Amino acid sequence: MELTLQVINPIQADELCADWREIVSGQKYTHADALERGLEAVLERARVALHVIETAIRENPGTGQAGRLVCFLAAIYNGHDFAFDLTELRALDTRLANACLDYLNYDRLSKREVHRHLSGGDRELHQWIERYGVEPRIQLNDHDEQPVRLLALMKRTGFYPNELTREAFNALLEKYERREFGGVAAQTRRASDQPLLHPMRPTRRG
Repeated sequence: MELTLQVINPIQADELCADWREIVSGQKYTHADALERGLEAVLERARVALHVIETAIRENPGTGQAGRLVCFLAAIYNGHDFAFDLTELRALDTRLANACLDYLNYDRLSKREVHRHLSGGDRELHQWIERYGVEPRIQLNDHDEQPVRLLALMKRTGFYPNELTREAFNALLEKYERREFGGVAAQTRRASDQPLLHPMRPTRRG
């Protein structure tokens, strides 16, 4: 009987050879050996995945897929400031979604920051973040007990936190719009991904 097996990278080839030697010799690998082989496989998949992600961003500028991938990398780079909705993976094609999951599996090990693996480093990553308009998320201040106060209001009023924060932000925006734009509210958009425009230009400050 003749059996042919095909592998796609050196890590898989090493795993196959090691497993075959184990079968033939009957010698079991130690837990440490198995763990080390597992880590090497995770790293190799992450390298391939990151190459796929980088290539997709560079070769498809301005597309929704590229934008989602940049948001993903921004969250991996600094999850405290940049949030990523995992449901966005559904909008990616299968190859790109799997690449994100493969890199996330490596990133959970906290071995090395993502910008140190990117060919363009953190400089190119920041350029992508700026180009695609990935903004830091608005965060509540623990020092002022804002999360606790918001939760208490939510329970008392029956509103969801987002409903309360939207109401608060609208009041805040109206306050500063009255000051900066003379009471003229925002009315039109330049494009679907651009902020609202006001008929009056803000007053320049000296």
